Amino acid sequence: MSDLSLIDNHPHIWRAGQRQASQLRLSTQHPALDEALSGGLIADGAVRIVSQTGIGELSMLTSVLAQFREHKLCVFINPPGILQPAWLASASIQSERVYQVAPTDNDAALWAAEQCLKSSACHCVLVWSHSISPKQARRLQVAASHNNALVVLYMPPRCRRVSLPVSQDLSLQPAQGGLSVNIIKQAQGWPVEDVFVSLAHVPDNQPITRAMALTGSADSKMTHAG
Repeated sequence: MSDLSLIDNHPHIWRAGQRQASQLRLSTQHPALDEALSGGLIADGAVRIVSQTGIGELSMLTSVLAQFREHKLCVFINPPGILQPAWLASASIQSERVYQVAPTDNDAALWAAEQCLKSSACHCVLVWSHSISPKQARRLQVAASHNNALVVLYMPPRCRRVSLPVSQDLSLQPAQGGLSVNIIKQAQGWPVEDVFVSLAHVPDNQPITRAMALTGSADSKMTHAG
């Protein structure tokens, strides 16, 4: 065997364009996104998603959340709202396997996520965090990979420039009829820009704006009438 062959076959050496078949992926059921992510989200590791709240960032992952493994749990830590049974049912997510946790602060949320991963009882842990250090992210990455689980870190847009040691790093922007996804970083893959994800229903704040406008109009009429 040549020296070059020895290098090519070394398990700790990866070349651009080479994919490791041993890395399991969870399909998002969005073909363009799955292709860009070499099959989907990493099954055993950490994924950061930088996004505004309420643009479909959770709906994009419903197929991933529905892929329960060995009857394990799916834990939501500090989500921006209360999970509704009707939404879980529509996404084919088993509600009896879902837990929602509301820690008192950001550090407690990250600690809870790590404990959930280390318990080996979870298939997926989703945590909404406004701040995380590379050291904290690394702990979650290691805990997830060692316990065959996925941890998703949802973070606000202001955190985009902070590099973290995660398997996949995504940034979302609202787009007509769905989302535009930028893959900032991925293990065994290249960055990819502007991957369109179509969503059946794209949330926006128009109903709230209309309601506020109507309320303001009604208040104005009452003032003039007085």
